[in-house]
Amino acid sequence: MKRFKNLLLIALGVFFFTSCATIFTPTKQKITFVGMPETKIYDNGIKLGTITDEGHTTIKVRKKLSDKTLMAKKEGYKNTFFQLDAVFNPVAILNLTDVFGWVIDLATGKCCRWDNDIVEIDMEKAE
Repeated sequence: MKRFKNLLLIALGVFFFTSCATIFTPTKQKITFVGMPETKIYDNGIKLGTITDEGHTTIKVRKKLSDKTLMAKKEGYKNTFFQLDAVFNPVAILNLTDVFGWVIDLATGKCCRWDNDIVEIDMEKAE
């Protein structure tokens, strides 16, 4: 009987503390940046990655509820700012009327995803 109660508590915990987007989508989304080799990508001063000699790189960027502004730096060029656009993640609809599921998806940022999977970075030469 005790084993049944434990299993029931675990099942209820899983039901109340998970949601569809949290189960089916990752916290980070892969974004491919295309631009000049040796261009560095920053998020709030933290380096996310560098574009390779092939002219692109793929970086996992943490999802959030609002748009995110990133910066590209390359020696001899002006710093370039660009934006990742947050859009609604349709998987979150599977929560239907489960208020707990919506709250969890909103808190984790998984009810949104980045609209642009590929970002082309055009940089201007510094004077």
